[in-house]
Amino acid sequence: MNTEKPYLDGGLTLQKLAKALAVSPHHLSQTINEQLNQSFIDFINAYRIEEAKRLLADPARKHYSILAVSEEVGFNSKSAFNTAFKRHANMTPSEFRNEVSTTTR
Repeated sequence: MNTEKPYLDGGLTLQKLAKALAVSPHHLSQTINEQLNQSFIDFINAYRIEEAKRLLADPARKHYSILAVSEEVGFNSKSAFNTAFKRHANMTPSEFRNEVSTTTR
């Protein structure tokens, strides 16, 4: 997940990831559920949100819109991105960007 970053693919599915890992989709889903106590989508979104936080905090990307960042990290809609971001970071992407920019001044 960290080196190949398959979560950046907006079309990533359980089946695609399972095929890339050479395991059955059922086994992958069961492993994520039992070992991490997460659904597949929560597992993927956690990686996407961490990547989004990195991009939103990057001064070289401060000109990127929130929508551009959401698309770059694999989300297909701004509303899905905002919902997932708020759930994982306890704030909106805009609030996160503002907080980071005020702490780095």
